Amino acid sequence: MDPLMLLILLIPGCTGPDSVFSVKWMSVQSGGSVTIPCLYKDTYKNHVKYWCRGKDQWSCTTIVRTDSPQTKGDVSIRDDSDQQVFTVTMNHLTFADDDFYWCCVEISGHSDIRHWVLIKVIDLMTVANETHSSPRLSVDKQKVTGVEGGSVSVQCRYGHRSSEMKWCKIRGSCVSVNSGSLDGTPVEIMADRVNEVFRVTMRGLERKDTGWYWCYDGYNQIPVYITVNPAATTTTTTELPTVNQKTTTTTTTEQTVKASATGLTTKMLLQTDSAHDGGGSNETERWQQVLGAVLKAGTGVFYLICTIIAIQLHCSSCRKRGSNQREEGGANTNHVS
Repeated sequence: MDPLMLLILLIPGCTGPDSVFSVKWMSVQSGGSVTIPCLYKDTYKNHVKYWCRGKDQWSCTTIVRTDSPQTKGDVSIRDDSDQQVFTVTMNHLTFADDDFYWCCVEISGHSDIRHWVLIKVIDLMTVANETHSSPRLSVDKQKVTGVEGGSVSVQCRYGHRSSEMKWCKIRGSCVSVNSGSLDGTPVEIMADRVNEVFRVTMRGLERKDTGWYWCYDGYNQIPVYITVNPAATTTTTTELPTVNQKTTTTTTTEQTVKASATGLTTKMLLQTDSAHDGGGSNETERWQQVLGAVLKAGTGVFYLICTIIAIQLHCSSCRKRGSNQREEGGANTNHVS
């Protein structure tokens, strides 16, 4: 580093408790993209933030600002005042983008607060063939999502001259190779020196673990944002279909009532009517059975009465004929005498 740059970095106000905070050394593949987080204190949440380029912090060229313009070419800026961080995204990087950049907070009437970031644009194919290559560090994705109680993994690819393998929380502590914890969350780091990759796994995630982290290889840092979403509950999953079924049943019932009132004939009503008709038929059959039994009994009684009457009439007729025969026999006897 040239003496002028070293002097600039040591000027009071560039670092310290009131400075914005971010990574410092980054290597990015040519043609790729990168997002740089710039953290600041709550005091500056309503201040304008901007991103500028150049070794001299006082004369660096402003590229984008949070007031205007927020996007210029392949560079954009976004401020999240709730999280107290503004992010800068640079796309389609070329070797011409290799330079010093600054995270800046505009201070009215005072010197602006700044933090420098050196972005080194490299060709990974060229670097892979060099025995004394420049340091490089990259990740597959800068944004990773997990759920509460679950885990997330990040693969950090490093270069030949890497002396350390760490996983750090921005403005927090770091975990080296093997295992440890960040704010109580278990972290495991597995190194694959043959393929020059170290894999970071965070387990038992909590909502508080949402935030910016970085891979560190002893020279470069590459930021990674982890989002921890709430875990889906079984209760919520099972209740929703029940509510929908009730709603559907209620709606169907209302439609059936309306259809019945207006004289509409639907399949549902036909089935309902058929069910009612079936019930009526059963009742009629029972009454018919009772009535048939009564009629049969009545007919039997009627025939019995008729038989009795016929017998009585027959007996009466017989008695009458007998009486007449006796009278005729007496008359004949008197005549002979």
